[in-house]
Amino acid sequence: MTLDKRLSKLEASILPEVRPPKVVVIEGYRDGEDMDAAKERHFAAHPEDRGATLVVFIRKMLRGED
Repeated sequence: MTLDKRLSKLEASILPEVRPPKVVVIEGYRDGEDMDAAKERHFAAHPEDRGATLVVFIRKMLRGED
């Protein structure tokens, strides 16, 4: 085995596997629901989204709502 191949093999065993980032967008909150509850509701319906790098929450507000 060449030195280059040995170094490549060593590098692959030391460095963690790099995963592409995964972004999950959770739209809307239900009445009385906080962000944690919205996140759990979303992950219950979409378990493949667990472990996301970034979770973005979007709350739609109606005109006149504070």
